[in-house]
Amino acid sequence: MFILSVVKTEEHYRAILWAKTGLQRIYLPVSQKMPSPHTICQEFDVNVVRVPREIKEAEIQKDLLYIEEQEGAINFKFGVLYRKKGQSTDNEILCNNDITPAFQKFLDLIGEKVALKGFNEYKGGLDVKGDTTGTHSYRTLMEGKHIMFHVSVLLPFSRDNPQQVERKRHIGNDIVNIVFQEDEDEFDPTCFLSQMSHIYASVTYKAENDSYLLRVFNEETVPPYGPEIAGEYTDHDHFRRVLLVKLMNGEKAVYETPQFVARRERTIDQLLQEIHKRYVRCEESGEFDSHLRPFVADLTDRIIETTPRIGRKKRFKKAARFTEKGQDLKFQKIISGAAPTSKNCTSLSLQRKLAHFSNWRCDKILGDIPHKIHCADFWETYIVIGSDSGLSLINTQTSEVSEIYDSQFVPKQIIVVEEKSIAIIRAEKAPQSKNKSGYIYTFDLSSLTMKSQCTKNMRKKTKEEKVAPTKGCTLVSTFLTIASMLNMSVVKHKTIQLYEWIRIPGQGQGWFSLKNDFHMGDVQSLCMFSRPSGLKICVGTSTDFLIIDAEAGENNKKKCIERLHKHKENSSLCITPVIKDEINNWALGVLLTYNNISLLEQFTLHPDNIFTILIKWNVKPLHIHNSLPYLMAIGQQGIEIRMASN
Repeated sequence: MFILSVVKTEEHYRAILWAKTGLQRIYLPVSQKMPSPHTICQEFDVNVVRVPREIKEAEIQKDLLYIEEQEGAINFKFGVLYRKKGQSTDNEILCNNDITPAFQKFLDLIGEKVALKGFNEYKGGLDVKGDTTGTHSYRTLMEGKHIMFHVSVLLPFSRDNPQQVERKRHIGNDIVNIVFQEDEDEFDPTCFLSQMSHIYASVTYKAENDSYLLRVFNEETVPPYGPEIAGEYTDHDHFRRVLLVKLMNGEKAVYETPQFVARRERTIDQLLQEIHKRYVRCEESGEFDSHLRPFVADLTDRIIETTPRIGRKKRFKKAARFTEKGQDLKFQKIISGAAPTSKNCTSLSLQRKLAHFSNWRCDKILGDIPHKIHCADFWETYIVIGSDSGLSLINTQTSEVSEIYDSQFVPKQIIVVEEKSIAIIRAEKAPQSKNKSGYIYTFDLSSLTMKSQCTKNMRKKTKEEKVAPTKGCTLVSTFLTIASMLNMSVVKHKTIQLYEWIRIPGQGQGWFSLKNDFHMGDVQSLCMFSRPSGLKICVGTSTDFLIIDAEAGENNKKKCIERLHKHKENSSLCITPVIKDEINNWALGVLLTYNNISLLEQFTLHPDNIFTILIKWNVKPLHIHNSLPYLMAIGQQGIEIRMASN
């Protein structure tokens, strides 16, 4: 059983699917034909057997919001404990009541102290009316998320109860706990017997160099999560951000453990059944429908456009009721500070901390471009653009456009390699040309700055820049090794060609030399990266994602191909290496994307040990750009930005 909600905007449909396995979102392009619920459900890989029912009561939005909150990690509550040297049991740690100068400094770094009585923002389970859970606590904001800290020394203390049950009631139910100490005495997380706590962050303050040492301990079922930890931090603001982002991501990762997944699915399934009984009735009898079936909530735009004119006024009134109720719910959540995107903040100190992180902004360089743009890349203060009108150069400072080649030359891919001072362009002849075969061209970057006129000499020059063996190519990818060796892989028919860039000092322009080739099936996506075992080529075929050992010899070509993942047929594919070892330029992970689903395959030193993390995008990415710490999914419906460490 599931609930589907669809809203139409000018540019796309926004669809949300509530099911016991969790919440899914997707954007769909607006077309002349209105998509049916069955069509939309197919985009979510849901097979609908019976006709969905429409829900007309706007109050259902309140129930759906409650289900959404069961996903967890809208806001966070973390335990904070102070541990003295030699303490080895949870009772000993929970009996501490001292706030040393170093501990106070740490608390002031991660949050701000607030009085609980009358506190009207996210309270994290603490009493804000009668001071039964203490008079004060610490809280903060990070990436629009509210965090309440359960500081053990500020929770109620009982001299007659050595187990400190009141403190355990909060600390023991926190999924993530911070243990602060002032010496490097080894901390053993097994001293806590809580079944809820899965992550312990040990923070040690080192007074000799005013730094923090961070170590994180995870329960073995917790999947891997980022960001990576450097160990010791002398930059306190950077340490605060790494600590909080690590713990927020850690709590989200805990929700994917078998224990929490099973519990969440049971809870959401029960809530869906309750909503079904409350809102779905048999049309004939008016009683509750005894047969559970999928149903549609708030499919207002589809109903309005496909209903006879007589009933349209009622439909618009229904849409207005849904909108009014939804806005009221959102307003109430923002006021309470519980909205997922709420920036509700009255504290000047919190506002200063938030000011460090600027929002994304869009700068318009050039508008009203009359031709379709196929590709582009940056080079210093220029953007190299390939469109139906040919190859152009835009100066981002002056917005001046220089036409390099006319429409007889149609670039489909542009890769600028500044280290080698070249631009690699996969281009085709114009549609009206008899020979439309694609080629790879290499241009010296300095030659692109000239305001070239489209003369016969320039067209002749393209022949000199052409890599002749690449005739008929459909994809190209490059990789620059740590030793500055430039490699290029090209898809030509059912073959992948591997080239190496060669330039002899004093002999002018270099060239690509064919190094190896591999026979493959229908390749739809391509990228290159390096691993400790050598150069790799990752390809997406019509059914699989594969990794090829690019340095395999002639006798080992059949053994050098390894299947990473099988995907749905007829999917739109893209591949992006996302995590890098900055010292060796090794890829520590690769993002395999089909339709709106990405699989982050994280490699380890052991060849058989690969961690997989699932990412579901709201858009269907045509390309994913790696701009650490962000991932940018670029699709027809817009650009979606995610944290790579999340």
